[in-house]
Amino acid sequence: MLARWFRIAQLLELLACLAVGAWLYAAQGWGPLAIAVGIVAWIAGVRLVLVVISSLLGWMFRSPRPADQRIGVARAIVLVLGEWRALLAFNLLYGPWAKLLLRPDPPLQPTDRVPVILVHGYFANRGYFRPLVRRLDALGVGPVFVPSFDSWLAPLESFAEELHAYVERIAAGTGQPRVVVVAHSMGGLIARAYIARHGAGRVAALVTIASPHRGTALAALGVGANARQMEEGSGFLSELERSEAAAPSRPPATCIYSPHDNMVAPQASGRLPWARNVALPGWGHIAIVGSAALAQALLPELEAAGVKIPR
Repeated sequence: MLARWFRIAQLLELLACLAVGAWLYAAQGWGPLAIAVGIVAWIAGVRLVLVVISSLLGWMFRSPRPADQRIGVARAIVLVLGEWRALLAFNLLYGPWAKLLLRPDPPLQPTDRVPVILVHGYFANRGYFRPLVRRLDALGVGPVFVPSFDSWLAPLESFAEELHAYVERIAAGTGQPRVVVVAHSMGGLIARAYIARHGAGRVAALVTIASPHRGTALAALGVGANARQMEEGSGFLSELERSEAAAPSRPPATCIYSPHDNMVAPQASGRLPWARNVALPGWGHIAIVGSAALAQALLPELEAAGVKIPR
């Protein structure tokens, strides 16, 4: 399970920091408070550097933006800080401790409500969706199911088969013939591959969030077969487009994306020509998932697909 490896990495990082702290205490005369501050600064600072680097790369490979989607320096700083906060939350809490911090899936029982399935992306797990699940639960949306995939770095076809099995289990358990799939990042490609391989019969609607539908330049920095498939012009993406063009039907689809995404660049990759495309300017790749703006954009799409939302 990926959460276990997140915890192991977290422990190793902490042990390394403590080892350096012990050396600073013995050899340099640092006090315990200074060492504690240094450890916190390292843990937070490394992740801030990662966000700054990804933001610079996202800007370098950016798509042209219309005037009404441009942001100034102040808003760009807010974006970076928000993405940093979201990365810290996932990296230190939601990912490693998903079992504790995200409620379990609802019980599988017959219902008259259309199920919603949230599909996570690259090197993530169900904990990624904690902020969004809390918002949806508070609004009375449900049942909302959140799988964690066993595959980590496998080809996207493997993820698609896991999603297929999960959808079939939810459909059988709830008695609902169709579900709504809401997918973030690589999850959007997983969902499209699943539909291309198994048809659109089970999918009442597809909503993707910050998905690299035509690839991303930053995939070159990733590891694993799935990262190679997310590179611009990959054979996987080309074949997926051919399969969709030849399909007898496609589900209603909405692509929600940020013109300032720091991981999907060029950001126009977040759109699909056959979908309704909704831009949410000023959000980073992780922070968009927990934003109120996303929830507001998502609710009409869920209602249009038959999801009951108390008013």
